[in-house]
Amino acid sequence: MGVVVKKVDLTWLDRTYLWPIAKGMFITLKHFLKQTLTPTQKRLTVQYPDMKRPVLDGYRGLHELKRNEDNSVKCVACFMCAEACPARCITIEAEEFGDLNMLQGLAEKRPASFQIDMLRCIFCGMCQEACPKDAIWLRKNYELSCQSRAEMQLDKFNLMNTYTEKDGSERVVPEPVLKTSNNQPG
Repeated sequence: MGVVVKKVDLTWLDRTYLWPIAKGMFITLKHFLKQTLTPTQKRLTVQYPDMKRPVLDGYRGLHELKRNEDNSVKCVACFMCAEACPARCITIEAEEFGDLNMLQGLAEKRPASFQIDMLRCIFCGMCQEACPKDAIWLRKNYELSCQSRAEMQLDKFNLMNTYTEKDGSERVVPEPVLKTSNNQPG
């Protein structure tokens, strides 16, 4: 079945293309004057580096792993956030820690590694909702820029130090690994 297309006969004014160009320029001039005469606070255009739009409540931006008072990670490696993530961008490896005598035989877990692939993340907030310890938050930072793909692979310490400058807290660094030599006399 064919579609019938009507042929449009252009007037002599339309064939010169001056009238459509003049109409387009008039629309551009109207928007320019509207933006110029509007006060700065009410303008539609925001001068980005100097002025920033306020972020609405409920906006989900960059992730953060929360810390306890002793700067240890709040996460208990329960894998709930990784299971709830529809994009499957969270990878966790758990490790046990703690003194068995103090914990009365109950070994605690913490993440040995916690990684989020920010290039796959869809910022849905399901990881925040699923966390029973309230250890992962999505803050309101929307300025996510990087020079390479590897910079967007955030690990445990990157996520814990995301907002240290803004919050005034100290940075957490990885513990140095002690090397043991196998050539000990014995």
